[in-house]
Amino acid sequence: MQPRGRSHALRTALVLAASISVSQASANEYGSWLSGHVRSVLSALQGDGEDRSGVVAPVLNHPALGSQAWEPLRQLLSSWKFTDNFAVAVGDASGPLFVYEHGNFSMHTPVQTASTSKWPSAMMIAGLVHDSTIASLDDPVHKYLSWWTKKPKDLRSQVTLRHLLSFTSGFGDGHPGAEGAGSSVSAQHRARLALGEEAQVLRELADQPEACDATGDVTACAKAIYKDVELIGKPGTVYSYNSNHLQLAGAVAVAASGLSLQEVIDKYLFKAFGFSESTYPGSNPSLAGGLVTTGHDYEQFLSGILRYSPLPKDLVDESEKDATPFMSDEYTLYGNYGFGHFLLCFDSTAGFTQACKDAHLHIDPGAFGFFPLIDRRLGYYFELVAYENGQYYPRSGIPEYLAVTVKPLIDDIMQGRDISFTGTHHTVGYNALSLTDVNYVAGCYVDPSSCA
Repeated sequence: MQPRGRSHALRTALVLAASISVSQASANEYGSWLSGHVRSVLSALQGDGEDRSGVVAPVLNHPALGSQAWEPLRQLLSSWKFTDNFAVAVGDASGPLFVYEHGNFSMHTPVQTASTSKWPSAMMIAGLVHDSTIASLDDPVHKYLSWWTKKPKDLRSQVTLRHLLSFTSGFGDGHPGAEGAGSSVSAQHRARLALGEEAQVLRELADQPEACDATGDVTACAKAIYKDVELIGKPGTVYSYNSNHLQLAGAVAVAASGLSLQEVIDKYLFKAFGFSESTYPGSNPSLAGGLVTTGHDYEQFLSGILRYSPLPKDLVDESEKDATPFMSDEYTLYGNYGFGHFLLCFDSTAGFTQACKDAHLHIDPGAFGFFPLIDRRLGYYFELVAYENGQYYPRSGIPEYLAVTVKPLIDDIMQGRDISFTGTHHTVGYNALSLTDVNYVAGCYVDPSSCA
């Protein structure tokens, strides 16, 4: 996804405390809690320093949700005019609960995921820790790669698998948006993206060595990264959003298992999570951006992570820890980072706030509009699947705003609240977009050149 420089404290407060949205039918029960929680979150975003670690929304057991509970959301989604083709899916530990398909798109439409590849790739490699092929997340890389330095004075000797999966190894620079078409991307790249040359452009934007071409070898790629890419700081104390970390982790997986990279992908991702419609093209696919999948397959991944299957809870818990607390006081587009995904703190000028920590939301947005999410506190997953490519690429930032808008509605439905009336009005808790957001969404759809 691309950074767009938004500064919306109110929207951030409402999105990150998404479960605070309530219907009028339950206002008496939740009204006082709601107003107090909103005030607390807004104060946190204003940076007054007050400790709000105890502010937690009431968690309800999911009621039996029939199709009628979802019908208001289905009608609202059908009225969305700014994304022509997309799908939405929601589920909990019991399985899928809701699917909506819009335009010429279905849950079985194959899409390039770009950065939405990062989360499943990271958890795929964590699978080698689960079966003890790799002994520990904290094993140094040099334990598995014989050519990796062990010299204490060389910071590279300190790099562990955990650092690679959390993008804190120090190898290279980068930020969310640099792999898509954000403001830092040249006009030439944007023009080529508009012509549909996504795969090649994304590889170039990742600034990887030539040896890391998808038709190459992951070990040769890792050696090139090791040799040519400078560390930006001490492992574990710096963060960079790029493709280097997962490609290095892929080389560790290959060395530890004795399998090819494609065999690792097949065993620890496709078969482990039940994928049947996905590919990682090439002998050395970019693990940070090369997954081609469907909403159906990605839903299997989200469901598995939510339910702690096939990976156990202790390992998933490690993956969801904040690996970048040193970034908490800085402006953030999506939040701090875990294993291949963000701990959601959407467009927060106040950094990674206590409200964000309490929300326990996990996302991995991609450059073409894919937006998967797990709400760990309320116990459900949600994905908005889109593929705004070619001439429609400038619209690829729009789906995340739809996701932000839909999230509070889903929260209420999941808690048994009827949104048939409140969902069609200016209800507190549902007002997730600012005027700036509306201008952006409408402008990108009507005049895509304004978003290029």
